[in-house]
Amino acid sequence: MKIKQFIAHQMIRRRKRRSIPVEALETKHVDLQSPSYNDSSYFAGLSREGFSFVTRQAFRTGKHNENWLKVHIPDEGVWGFEDRPLEEGEGFVQGELKYICREPGKIWDIQYEGPVFQGDREENIVLDLQWQSTSPILNFDKAGSDPKQVAEQIAKKPWNKAFFNRLREIHLVHYEQGGELKGSIMWKGEKHKVSLRGVRDHSFGRRDWSKWRRHIWFLGMLDDGRFFNVSVIDYNFVNDLKAGFIYDGAGYVTLSETPSFDDLHLQKPLPHQLEFSVRERRDKPQIMLKTKMEQFFPFIMDGVYHIRQAKASFEYGGVPGIGIAEMGVNLKEYGSDITDR
Repeated sequence: MKIKQFIAHQMIRRRKRRSIPVEALETKHVDLQSPSYNDSSYFAGLSREGFSFVTRQAFRTGKHNENWLKVHIPDEGVWGFEDRPLEEGEGFVQGELKYICREPGKIWDIQYEGPVFQGDREENIVLDLQWQSTSPILNFDKAGSDPKQVAEQIAKKPWNKAFFNRLREIHLVHYEQGGELKGSIMWKGEKHKVSLRGVRDHSFGRRDWSKWRRHIWFLGMLDDGRFFNVSVIDYNFVNDLKAGFIYDGAGYVTLSETPSFDDLHLQKPLPHQLEFSVRERRDKPQIMLKTKMEQFFPFIMDGVYHIRQAKASFEYGGVPGIGIAEMGVNLKEYGSDITDR
């Protein structure tokens, strides 16, 4: 086992030497020769009492493109759409849903004008927002995950050609960033100025939703300016791949201890509240992280995987914050009716 851990650790360290300039990261990546290749960009803008939204575009090889837009409107609930047949444009554009990079790693425009839906009801909405970063990009090739922990999980599994092929398939370029969004949302003819906390990510590589068993992805902005991630994913061939970081204003710290699924003691596949501990450094005490999930944004991926995003309030060591608490489960394993389970 120790030899396998050493070999796996060396493989992961080699991957972390890869360096991609920010100008190249912030472009759309396409590989027409790679089945299930996926370039996914995501933005969320959040406020405690006012408008909040999530949006995503994914450009895929051999499958339809994915798109999301869901907006929580005060006193009117969640309006939006998922996987509409929108025409792909140049760059990050599907129909009237547009992400326009003004300055790589720093400034993006988020725009949409068109219909949104709530059941059988339809309304028109106009989003005209600008993202500005409040932290540098965190590229998971460089930080955010512990190579030793990943190596331990890989070493537990039987090694063969099929296993290593699957490992190569799940290795994405993935980065995240904290920021703020300012601009306007036009709703029912009334223009609302908004100022929102922002989180974003961008990833590219192969992605097959049928191979995902379950995951959590918690991304939060604390009231003192810090920005954190805690995430864990089980694939159908390797489990408990964990990541986590905190940005403290000076730089990113990879969390030395984050929970596995066993540590979460889930009573339901998709709970509304969670508490667990993390540790920033091995010589520091544990920190309690609490989350309460509030407005929900559900999505079904390729008919096989259920993602439930939620605007969430967080407490990180007693410091309040706001962010996205995303959880997902495979429908084949957990069933299709999981709303209240």
